Amino acid sequence: MFGDVVYNNKRWVVFPMSTVAPIKAFKGEVEAVDGKVWLLNLDMIEAHTGDVQEEVLVGIDDIGASTVAFNRDNILYSKLRPYLNKVVYPKKTGYATSELVPLRPDINLLNKVFFTALLRSDAFVHFIREQVAGAKMPRVSMDIFKKFDVICPPIELQNQFAHFVEQTDKSKNGYEMEAAA
Repeated sequence: MFGDVVYNNKRWVVFPMSTVAPIKAFKGEVEAVDGKVWLLNLDMIEAHTGDVQEEVLVGIDDIGASTVAFNRDNILYSKLRPYLNKVVYPKKTGYATSELVPLRPDINLLNKVFFTALLRSDAFVHFIREQVAGAKMPRVSMDIFKKFDVICPPIELQNQFAHFVEQTDKSKNGYEMEAAA
């Protein structure tokens, strides 16, 4: 629908990632349940889907220094081993390992569902895989990541795409629930 997100063969307006989805951690209060907060580590995220497989609650004192806070306005992008394609659209607040970059998409330019799909796309994953440093623990070069030109089709088209994705997900979830019954 939007063409190649790297080569922009549809000639959409583009902006650098740092402009339309800057790295910005949540600064508010993280929701606690009985004094415990959600701590998200990379091993809890399914590769290629971004599905959170396990939700671990820990005491506030157990949150390490190398974490970032996030909320529903963030999209979490794993800079470690980008070929695993771990991109999370969180449904609530929490803390995450600092290997997850909290991006804050500008809602006037990017629909979060569209932006998540862009980051998970084969074209983007292939592009960013080439922008890593380190052999054993490859990490995305954040300088290159921040400069990446993000396509910004009209927000109405992005919203239509998001609606389609959400309807598809509802149908898929309903089918899975029926099959399990």
